[in-house]
Amino acid sequence: MQELPQVTLDTTLAELYNRDGPVDSDGQLALLLCAANSEVAPTSKLARNTKFLYQDSTFSNTPDDIAPQQEAEIEKSVAVKYLSLVPQHDAFAAGNMPVILFDSDSSGKAVDHSKREAERTVKGLIPAQRPKLLFFSDPTQISLKENGISRLATKMEFDEVEGLPLALDLDTHYFLNSKAALGTSGLPRIAIPSDCTGTRGKWLEKQITRLTSRISSQKLPFVLKNQQTYGGGGTFVVSSPEDLQNLLNALSTRILPKLLSQVNSTNAHLKPATLILSAMVTDPISDCGLTFFVTKSGTCIFLALTQQVVDSSKAWIGSTISYPDQAAFKQKFTPLMKQIGAWLSKHGYYGPCGADILESAPRKDDSSGSTELNIVDLNVRTSGSLVLALMSTHFSQNRGLHKASSFSINAEMSRDTFVAKFEQRFREGKMVIVSWYEDPGSGVSYGNVVIGAPDGKSLEEEVARVKEVAEEVCF
Repeated sequence: MQELPQVTLDTTLAELYNRDGPVDSDGQLALLLCAANSEVAPTSKLARNTKFLYQDSTFSNTPDDIAPQQEAEIEKSVAVKYLSLVPQHDAFAAGNMPVILFDSDSSGKAVDHSKREAERTVKGLIPAQRPKLLFFSDPTQISLKENGISRLATKMEFDEVEGLPLALDLDTHYFLNSKAALGTSGLPRIAIPSDCTGTRGKWLEKQITRLTSRISSQKLPFVLKNQQTYGGGGTFVVSSPEDLQNLLNALSTRILPKLLSQVNSTNAHLKPATLILSAMVTDPISDCGLTFFVTKSGTCIFLALTQQVVDSSKAWIGSTISYPDQAAFKQKFTPLMKQIGAWLSKHGYYGPCGADILESAPRKDDSSGSTELNIVDLNVRTSGSLVLALMSTHFSQNRGLHKASSFSINAEMSRDTFVAKFEQRFREGKMVIVSWYEDPGSGVSYGNVVIGAPDGKSLEEEVARVKEVAEEVCF
């Protein structure tokens, strides 16, 4: 098979971080792009988080009494998604800067395989935009000075990263990503009642009863969110009495006992057991993702507005983008972006950010007729739409592919076999792999693919062709 065309991104994180000049004079900023987990230890060397608690779908859906084999399967799935797919995807957008990844397995042969997969993915970029990938078994093994690194910018907080020089301290970064922070930020958001928060009490049963009683009295429909969610996990949409009963059962038997029991003296100040109860918008016009960058001086740089793709359980699957519409979106969403950026900058944050925004019909008392833009979630880190945002030149300008989609898949085939099935599209630059990991044991591959097409109908057809040979992966 001939060499595939290399991607030139519109810009990279390295360029954006240095937009105001070098971040540090005594070394480089490095990115730690793996995702953290509070349910399982992804590898024998990488412990699960017990201080910085994240309530993703693994945390919310895994019962305490699972069989050892099931637990091993969950650990393997988390390792592939959080230590390979997620950081490879984000590293694709990093540019010429150090990127730290954790080994997805502790055995030597598997570590080498994981490295090869990541290095092959970033070779899809032009050499000048490739990151320098650095692999370590766990946070305690990270060596900064030897690699010319002055500090780290983390995607998510790992307990064992504490003590390393950071772009922003872990407590503040964790707070900025919390639902409670959004609720008190003063930014436009869906109305949230102020009396649905939980902290560890002396009697767990009393706390659970108090919380479930409050939730039971909430008028339908509503949305309940855990304090720290990831990939749509920890978000519960309640539209019917049946939904409410299912939620109450899950909260009382699984989620709250697990969550409240993990609040301790090291993390109580972070309020990780807070629950956020909000009204549900019943007339949304669009559900979109705003991707932008906040420089060290506080300047906000618009990158893209994308449409979110979720499954029936509201788990994130992927995103779509219309490149010709970006100029209009930039004008419309810049005021909100600047509001968010000013709030983040006030707390010392600089770097990439994603905001999930719900656009709804104008209020009846608003004579301007302007639609309402409310923030549903703030993802103060690299987002799943980041790579799409940076491929306008590759797809739209150079190839006339004005619509594009990015989504995660699994397929019972190797990377080479998958590329061969869509060889013409890869050769023409219509398809790009931005992360890939083939499990040597099962032969199943997990990847993230970006597809471009001339229009929306063609894009739907292209995505459907991929789904004929692969399944979507939820996070």
